[in-house]
Amino acid sequence: MPRDPYRVLEVAPGASAEELHDAYRRLVKLHHPDRNGGSEASARRFAEIQEAYEEVRARPRAARPSRAAEAADSVKERMATLERELREAHAARERARRAAREAAAEGAGEPVPENTEGSFGKILGDIRDELSDRIAEGRRHPAAQRVGELLDDVVSRLERR
Repeated sequence: MPRDPYRVLEVAPGASAEELHDAYRRLVKLHHPDRNGGSEASARRFAEIQEAYEEVRARPRAARPSRAAEAADSVKERMATLERELREAHAARERARRAAREAAAEGAGEPVPENTEGSFGKILGDIRDELSDRIAEGRRHPAAQRVGELLDDVVSRLERR
């Protein structure tokens, strides 16, 4: 049974013409009978490499699996995986929505416990602190102090009457 020419050339079936040629040149140099002292095994391997290279080159380009076809298959697989994961995520989201609706419906009649340490309470407390700081700054302003002095003066004059 003849060996697979791609295995003989030690390349993948989707190898480019350049990769095939490089593998052929490397193997021919390695197994050339003149280089190996006329060894019979080298001569057989050399002939096998030449036959494999000629066979691969003689094949129509469409018969050789192309890298583009392999890449397209890889992309199709990845897209199928992404689509499956997306469907699973949508299903999980729907389950979560359903569970939230059911939980809200079950707890609709129950009074909500008051939590003064909640984040809304903290926000209101921060607003209160900020406003009181700003008002205190306004009281220290020279114009506000002058108005305060004038009002004190008016009050004292009114009290004397």
